[in-house]
Amino acid sequence: MKAGTEKRIFSGALLCALVFFAAGSYLSRPLWFDEALTLQNFAFLDSVRSIFRNYVIPNNQLLYTVCLHFWAKLYTGFTAFDDWFRLLTLLFAAGTLLYTFRRFRTACGTGVLAVVLLTFSCSPPFLLHATALRGYMAGAFFTVLALGAALDFTATGKKWPWFRYFLFSFCSAGVVPSDLLALGGVVLYALPGCGEHFLRRRRFWILALTPLCAAFLFYLPIFPLLRQVIRVGSNETWKDLPGVLQAVYLPQLFTYAMLLLPGSAALLCFRRKRFNYLRTCRAGIWLLPLVPILLFPAPPFPRVFFPLFPLFALLAASGVRDFTAIYCRLKRRFNYAAWIGGLLVLAVSWCSIQQHENIKLHFSRRCGGAGRDDFYLPYYLRFSHMPDATAKSLVCNEKLKNANAFYLTFDADPWPLMFYLLLNGVENSGTKFLFDGPRGQVAALPADTTVILNAKESAEALRKRFPGNWKREFANDNHQVWSYTP
Repeated sequence: MKAGTEKRIFSGALLCALVFFAAGSYLSRPLWFDEALTLQNFAFLDSVRSIFRNYVIPNNQLLYTVCLHFWAKLYTGFTAFDDWFRLLTLLFAAGTLLYTFRRFRTACGTGVLAVVLLTFSCSPPFLLHATALRGYMAGAFFTVLALGAALDFTATGKKWPWFRYFLFSFCSAGVVPSDLLALGGVVLYALPGCGEHFLRRRRFWILALTPLCAAFLFYLPIFPLLRQVIRVGSNETWKDLPGVLQAVYLPQLFTYAMLLLPGSAALLCFRRKRFNYLRTCRAGIWLLPLVPILLFPAPPFPRVFFPLFPLFALLAASGVRDFTAIYCRLKRRFNYAAWIGGLLVLAVSWCSIQQHENIKLHFSRRCGGAGRDDFYLPYYLRFSHMPDATAKSLVCNEKLKNANAFYLTFDADPWPLMFYLLLNGVENSGTKFLFDGPRGQVAALPADTTVILNAKESAEALRKRFPGNWKREFANDNHQVWSYTP
């Protein structure tokens, strides 16, 4: 089989695996709070300038929001409106896998890298973020592009690889400022190319400072807004230090569980006669999440570290590659095809096990539970999350649909509810959406208000707060809907 044909087959297999798994519940799930807020408040603004001028909360992941803005203009109606936006992130995910495979298959081995990337692409953390309306997959995509350019730059020192490195660092940092951590992983991965006395080499300092300069140039025009966003983001963090450590590292152990033994062969590099200590710097990538977790006043959400996950996959592939080389030397009749085939069967089996609902639920509980889990089974992946179904049921009732106002509690997930209510045609000139937010609480409800609460909420507190006539219209596993008149 020709090399080019082999490359296309493996690339196609990876892409098909991603599409196959993601086309199920991951791709067709309804929007949740952050996703709907991003679309309605930022992506649907009238211009790119407006998006940048409205950088007020971390949900506006600038470069990704701009991509959503233009992606909305391409909508043709061949799929559901909300599913259309998930396809954009799916393209970033496919690009991440394909570029990683084509760029690193020689260094890691075609078969080995294919097995590792298949395992990675079919894991719950990857599939969740490969279909999410969040910028973390876009950040991962630009990070792996920056990594390829950084390796080319350290190998040649030429201007064109450096320009690509700067451009992709600019884009990665432009999605989320925290992607600078992943770009730090790029520096560690490319460091061996700078030579043994790297601190004396101009090439190393260019490698290390380029991401910082790129981020500085991107955010310089909106630096006061960036400071405000950082201040807001610091209040939206985990307070549980052991919990966030577990939520970041447990997905790696779970994803590559069947490759842990062969992957650990990378530790044998310390016994080599020609030991290159610089290559051990790459192991420091595993420790990068500890920097903000231990040094920041409060640890960030685990999803912030997702752009590092492709680098983790490359480290796992390097370990399996070393184990394969050792195994080949020890065994006289080593059949490489049989070895890779066995790993592939093991990987596919493990990927199927990972998708079992009970297993995802167990790991979700270990990683923060329904409200905090970022990788396995958060509340918005569960069957009880159905803002679209609530909106469709509500519009079937003319009285509720034509209400003067809709009051939505915070626990009812107001932003996706508003999105699906508008999508199903409840908007008219007199309709108002009311909910308690950072700007203050709602003082009073007007006549003929439709009130939507979470299914587990008690309506008693609201009935005391807003005296009047309350009538429960219907309920489902996600919401309860009431009509209210003073």
